[in-house]
Amino acid sequence: MKLSAILTTAVLLTTSLLARAQTPELSPPEQSFEQFWQAFRDNYAFFQLKKVDWDSTYRDFRPQVTAQTPPDSLVALLGRMVEPLHDGHVTISRGDEILFKGESARNSFKQNFRTVQPAFWQVAYRQLRAAGFSAVKGLGPKFKDKRVLYVSRSGPIGYLHLTRNFADLTGAIGTEAQEQQDHLKLERLFSKALRKLDGCQVLLLDIRDDGGGHSGNELAGHFTAKRYLANYKALRQPGGYDHFTEPQPSYVTPAASPRFLGPVVLLTSDQTASAAEDLTIALAQLPQVTRVGTATKGMLSDMYSVHLINGLDVTLSNQRYTTPAGQLLEDVGVAPDIIVENTPAALQQGQDPVLQKALEVARQKLLP
Repeated sequence: MKLSAILTTAVLLTTSLLARAQTPELSPPEQSFEQFWQAFRDNYAFFQLKKVDWDSTYRDFRPQVTAQTPPDSLVALLGRMVEPLHDGHVTISRGDEILFKGESARNSFKQNFRTVQPAFWQVAYRQLRAAGFSAVKGLGPKFKDKRVLYVSRSGPIGYLHLTRNFADLTGAIGTEAQEQQDHLKLERLFSKALRKLDGCQVLLLDIRDDGGGHSGNELAGHFTAKRYLANYKALRQPGGYDHFTEPQPSYVTPAASPRFLGPVVLLTSDQTASAAEDLTIALAQLPQVTRVGTATKGMLSDMYSVHLINGLDVTLSNQRYTTPAGQLLEDVGVAPDIIVENTPAALQQGQDPVLQKALEVARQKLLP
């Protein structure tokens, strides 16, 4: 090695050691803050859409974190940082306990009926019975006192209420292997429900309270005989807030069986979210599907996970979903063909106007 090279190497090494000595070691709260902020900087997909300046957020909040910041205070501070995103896929948890969950700005169905969900569905099911439908039967395990599916029929019209896109909770928040096992269980339950409606000409598919899970495209496969394009997804990448992968197509593949290929009336609300929106987007591409209700939530991205050094687990949205025509769906949702809204006033009168309109549409589609 030449002397000049040796001298240069020595100078660089000395400079590096001096810089390291002059830079104080970050405390665990400070390291966790930095890791949290950088995870969003490099992976979050919607800063521009949400009108949040993440660099400014750093400047505002970083001075508030020191070696003496208590764990609970740090969680509260991190929550305040991401609250303006209004993103239900942003969570902070410790173990099984969710410490912060973002709230979408589009949330009227949940706000109106959160405390009266049992009464809401009792009204809907009574309305079905008054229209000549059989008693509603539940299928699958319970979660928050709801079965996975409920089915009923009135001659040529079937009704299928999908309350969530998972069978067991581990399928929604567990490992990939647990999700895959849960997918198979959900598929079996959905297939069983469709078989109970065998022979129906028209199907009402009610997903107004389906907050998601997985398998949206796979369930859509029960309503088509051919493979088709459902949407595009682009993945956020480090290197700039507008740095994304090229949009990748997402296809629906026909299920082996059973299939329902007749007219479908799909009931949605702004509580229809995540994987239930995958299902909605996919079904929206089919000509035999009519959507009734209000637009879905517009919360579509998969949840990107980060484990912080202090033991907190964080999730965030890192995908952009667009329709085959290129429309961004985040915070917009999938619009219905026929707009009808459930209201507290209608519930007090024992009426479900969305279901009523869906029944009218279904009857119009019956074969003469």
